[in-house]
Amino acid sequence: MSGLIHGSTRAVVFDSDGTAETGLVHMPHSPAPTTGYPVVVFGHMTTGASRRSAPSIGTPTHPEWRRMSQGDALCDALLARGIAVLRPDYPGIGSAGEHPYLIGQPLGASLRAMMRARGSFDERLGDEWVAAGHSEGAVAALFASVAPEPDDGSRLRGTAAFTPVTRMDLSIRLSMMLPAWAPGTGVVSALIALMLRGASTTDERLRELLATDGLSDAARAHWGDLDRLTLTELSAPDSWGTIAPARIGGRSRRELLRRLYASFRANDVASLRGFRAPVRVDAARFDEVAPAVSTARLLRGYRRTGVDLTARWWPSHHSGTMQARYAPSEAADWIAARFDVRP
Repeated sequence: MSGLIHGSTRAVVFDSDGTAETGLVHMPHSPAPTTGYPVVVFGHMTTGASRRSAPSIGTPTHPEWRRMSQGDALCDALLARGIAVLRPDYPGIGSAGEHPYLIGQPLGASLRAMMRARGSFDERLGDEWVAAGHSEGAVAALFASVAPEPDDGSRLRGTAAFTPVTRMDLSIRLSMMLPAWAPGTGVVSALIALMLRGASTTDERLRELLATDGLSDAARAHWGDLDRLTLTELSAPDSWGTIAPARIGGRSRRELLRRLYASFRANDVASLRGFRAPVRVDAARFDEVAPAVSTARLLRGYRRTGVDLTARWWPSHHSGTMQARYAPSEAADWIAARFDVRP
């Protein structure tokens, strides 16, 4: 465990099923209740898949700072209410190995492991917690909420999912039809590369395709970039930024994509059942990553299956929803109410 980074923030190391993983701990300045501070474990949005992509090492001069700090407004609002916040870097980013991008179980396990390690961070951290996250982090939070409690003492009180990604098989299918580079396709190609890498962590055949003829020559030349660059850097012209989505696949492109789409369906938050606490979803009307039509379908499905659901739509885009005047302004109160904390 390192010393203070700034304010009430510390970079920490914790055990995630036998693997050392890193993250951030934010402690309120107010006195702790007798039962300990209530805890929110917050999963960050996509920053990449390399150690360089870990929010725990981020500074305002870091190329990925915008995404690394995307949850800060919510964090500030929670700290002001006397709620502690834990923020894991995720497997393969804050630990050895490959990042299981958009693979729900290991992402959720990362949140649960950090909650389980709370006593090693600060003895004032209590047992009540809320799983929360933005984008990829929303996937982590939702999967964490249908898994067992981190330990015998912890008690999940709710789940706050901000712009969760769903039906990526449909979104990426459309993206893969783009035959040439155009403004904005650089980040799409970088994300597809991350998705392929993530899906390959649970699909041995997909790993074989990536190592042989699943990728084009251009994509194979930049495959190693995933291990050393952040999402912003991957999207640049000297990396994946000039590879059109339709030019990523090689001779076995059809099988490569078929297996990727199967991974999306297997890890779609829409299929989750058995939430152990109320769920809140904050969605963006103009979301370019999780289209409103897909999110609306997700919400209808949750309601049909009896999820105790609160939903709020914001007039913003995928990242903009996390600006202080949008989702954090109400979500922090909803989270505080789960702990019976008065504003």
